[in-house]
Amino acid sequence: MIKISCKIYIYFIILCFANTAVSQTNPIQVLSKYIKIKSVSGNEKAAGQYMKKLCEDFGLYTTVFSDTDSSYNFCASLLPLEKNYPSVLLINHLDVVPVDENGNWKHPAFSGTVDKDTLYGRGAIDMKGLAVIQLFALKKMKERGVSDSLKTNSIILFLSGEETGGQNGAAKMIKPDILNQLNPLVVFGEGGGGLKGVIDGKENELCFFVSNAEKKSLWIKLEATVKSHGHGSVPSSKTANRLLLKAIQKIENTEERIIIDKNAEQTFKALGSIIGGYKGFILKHINWWLFKPLRRKVIHSNEALQTLATNSYQLTQILNPQGAVNQVSQTATAYYDCRLLPNKSEKPFLMKLLFRIVDPRIKITILDESPEAETSKLDIHYERLKQSLQNTFPTAHIIPLLFPATTDNSYFRNVLVPAFGVLPFELNQGMVESVHGNNEKIPVIAIEQGIKVYEDLLLFYQK
Repeated sequence: MIKISCKIYIYFIILCFANTAVSQTNPIQVLSKYIKIKSVSGNEKAAGQYMKKLCEDFGLYTTVFSDTDSSYNFCASLLPLEKNYPSVLLINHLDVVPVDENGNWKHPAFSGTVDKDTLYGRGAIDMKGLAVIQLFALKKMKERGVSDSLKTNSIILFLSGEETGGQNGAAKMIKPDILNQLNPLVVFGEGGGGLKGVIDGKENELCFFVSNAEKKSLWIKLEATVKSHGHGSVPSSKTANRLLLKAIQKIENTEERIIIDKNAEQTFKALGSIIGGYKGFILKHINWWLFKPLRRKVIHSNEALQTLATNSYQLTQILNPQGAVNQVSQTATAYYDCRLLPNKSEKPFLMKLLFRIVDPRIKITILDESPEAETSKLDIHYERLKQSLQNTFPTAHIIPLLFPATTDNSYFRNVLVPAFGVLPFELNQGMVESVHGNNEKIPVIAIEQGIKVYEDLLLFYQK
């Protein structure tokens, strides 16, 4: 009986190691395990250490730049950083947004469950899925063999704190000492993806939106403090809540300016070529003075077009200090997430607008803002990404995009490193809506598609 037990025990140990080996060669199993590590912003280290160990098991060179729970940043490279070759820098972030685990999830948010052909879990798209795609593409490059004549490095950079503004991650990486070690020729990170149903009359056309610019994020707090009657039974028109609500109403009813800058013009021209006809012609020549009277109607006919040509001000929270129902709050606070077109005059314009329309008794505070960033030119790096996407999706249209959100890409653009963002797989509306929401998910085939796109992209830089 003892001998049998020993054999069973030895078999169990071998089986455990076999299962570990299998998981390391299967990107879906790796992503599932990665999602199970709860790396909500401020707690990235465990997730980072898991990915670092995996990179080392794949034979990649790793370098840790910062090593705390809230700021764990490292890279994995095909060649040692000491060679200081120019690099193709693939970036992703370790952190995910918080989760209401009692919410309406089909599978637990950190379970990494594979249900039929789809993997569920926080970070599946944003952006643990992309990290696994990048890693397995680099693994394939390693397996091809590294030539002694290779003069371009390929690097994956794993970053902390993207969801909270990038100060614990990307902001540290653009400091001269670290940036010189990375020596990036170009950065490829998150951005738009492949979508159908976005072009009127051509719902089956697949379009990949590659971001080469981003809106600037500006988080603002409005705070009204008024000494008023404290008891709810005493009528008063001069309370903090009433004052703040009037200011909010003015902001919400302010008509947004339409600005057709070079970023919007590029996208409109590409869309116009696909749409064709009268509307397509107008989009292609949107800045012609002849079409100026039609601009507003055309742009406001589509929310996506409107995003490209206007600033947005999203009211995210209205708060009072905790109190009884019959207690009149003396303070009222509102928060706005503003997304501004990448023009240095837009922030001063917004602040001037707010000070003009908001009651002077309301204090306006800037809580956070993303860096000013130049637009990346549609150069050889963009063309290589475009060709890589079309190798996997031959009929897809590739369209440059002003990304409406803010990512770590902006930090690198800010130091004049060209950066392009795309999710290299086909998305559907359900996937898009699941990002930062319940039931975040990614199809298994999307991981396969993404690895193929990135493998082709990295091969361009080895020729």
